[in-house]
Amino acid sequence: MQPYQEEYIANLKEIAKLSASEKSGSRSFCVPYEEVLSVKKHLEQIVARNMELLREKLFPLLDHLFEAEPETLRELEDFAGILFDGRTERDVGLFCQIRRALLSKARQAGNRNDMIRQLYWLGMGYNSICTRLVGLDWLYIEKYMVRMRLCFMEAAAYLKYFEEIEDSDTKGYIIRSRANVALGQFKSSGEKIRLVNYTLRILQDKGYREKAPELPWDRYLYMTHQQMAASISRNKENAMSPQDIVDIMESVYIVYEKQFEEARSRGENPPAKSSFSYDSINYYCGLDTLDGLLEKMELLIDTAQADDFSGDGIYRMISLPAFYCNFLQDHPEKIPARTEYIDRLYEQALDYVEHFPQASENEQLFFHVRQLMSTFVETDSSIPYGDFVEKLLMRFLPEDYIHSYIVGKAAAELCRIIMEEESDFFDDIESIRQIENPGKKLDAVLEYATNGSLLHDIGKISFTSLYAQSARQWFEEEYEMAHLHTLVGEKNLAVRPSTRRYAPIALGHHSWYDGSHGYPDSYVRLECPSRQMVDVIGLADWLDNVTDANHLYTGVQLTFEEAFKTAVSLEGKRFSPLLTARLRDNRVVRRLERIYREERREAYHSVFLSHSP
Repeated sequence: MQPYQEEYIANLKEIAKLSASEKSGSRSFCVPYEEVLSVKKHLEQIVARNMELLREKLFPLLDHLFEAEPETLRELEDFAGILFDGRTERDVGLFCQIRRALLSKARQAGNRNDMIRQLYWLGMGYNSICTRLVGLDWLYIEKYMVRMRLCFMEAAAYLKYFEEIEDSDTKGYIIRSRANVALGQFKSSGEKIRLVNYTLRILQDKGYREKAPELPWDRYLYMTHQQMAASISRNKENAMSPQDIVDIMESVYIVYEKQFEEARSRGENPPAKSSFSYDSINYYCGLDTLDGLLEKMELLIDTAQADDFSGDGIYRMISLPAFYCNFLQDHPEKIPARTEYIDRLYEQALDYVEHFPQASENEQLFFHVRQLMSTFVETDSSIPYGDFVEKLLMRFLPEDYIHSYIVGKAAAELCRIIMEEESDFFDDIESIRQIENPGKKLDAVLEYATNGSLLHDIGKISFTSLYAQSARQWFEEEYEMAHLHTLVGEKNLAVRPSTRRYAPIALGHHSWYDGSHGYPDSYVRLECPSRQMVDVIGLADWLDNVTDANHLYTGVQLTFEEAFKTAVSLEGKRFSPLLTARLRDNRVVRRLERIYREERREAYHSVFLSHSP
């Protein structure tokens, strides 16, 4: 690799190390706050250096790649392979940028083998990105799934030239792409099952096997059976047809029997994933009742070891509870008899995540945690959903929790200032309007502002690789994907009774007052009864973003003086004139600036104290 590429990789490792130490719980508030700031400053310097390397070295190369020498192309491909190799993900966004450029080069050169390889790897990069989209409606994720699938479909289309292709690796990429067409989410489970079925027929076709006997056909076949076994739908929206169930059944039994035999030879139990698929298909076939399936799931969960941090351990402790809750969401009549068990699941999951070594670097853990967040069943006695996701935010994205904490303090202070002058300012909110006692009304407003702020960014947990370990500024498509955190947050908060009232804040805090800019389009200010509070938290959020929290990946950083002046200049456009009018008062500005300057120390205190032994 080139020296700048080696330096970039070294910087990624250093950022990961520094970020992991922040989340590991090994630090406490005994560490001076000044040292925390020093580490943060060091991170900023690394990110700035990375952007310098990209702008001066990599981006000019990508712009003139058609002129590059073969050795330069090999070095670039090696660099991409270290950024992401299908398992370890260091910078999948940059990986995709490089692979797209290499694909264009391969097309221009008419190099079919190279083009197929680049399509496969670009599809793998997009698939990694698609794993962040758990819990979102198909409307919002379809284009990401289609983009990924088109890469694999184009590579798989070269199957018709299979006989004339001599390179074994290229043949392998074609077959693997054919199987990977079924990766990701689909509008219906039947679509996925039909694609996997087609792949199974190809893998068992003697003609193709004879044309490439050197390929590991049996391994491909078994992995595709695993893919089919994992295609079981868990909810009503993606209900399977009788034919779907028949198609899945054979694969489930093949995978279970193989893993059962392998486990028995080692004196172990089969992996939970295959056992669950086996139990599930028996339920869907009518060979078991839902109560019977739930009991078998409980047995699999209860045999998990709290210190088993393997893939099987993660599946038992996090993913199985997510599926368990998924079934209960579809059959709420089963919840009352299981409330005590449900409550214990969440406590166990949080304890497991808290003690997970290097949790911030484990993408498999992130994926399953997202599943549990989206299927969480809230009971009268369970940990409130807001508390649950706050703990996850503190564990995986402590900097963003600190940001939310500061936003809450600033929003509450601004609300206090407003209520001193206009006690009915928030009366559009029915629960606030009904309170007659001035002191109690103020308390209710401050509580709403504080808790709404703490939860306004919980959707970011689905995009940890964007917001944590920020090694560079975002690319345009990463900005676009980051916008989805508002939809994830709104959806998760809206379906739980204890957090429903905060959902509009999660949805609308990046929307502009006049509706001309911002996101998402689904937030319509004048239709939102909580719009005044959304306005307040949106302003408090923006002020912290541009002065501290967001500049690592946006490149925008203002002084406090610049930020307040900019906010006033956007009066009636981005921000409510009812709020920016207050920012013309120097006393108000000083009160808010004090919050942003001084409360961060207390926020770090709360995070590190929560992780202290």
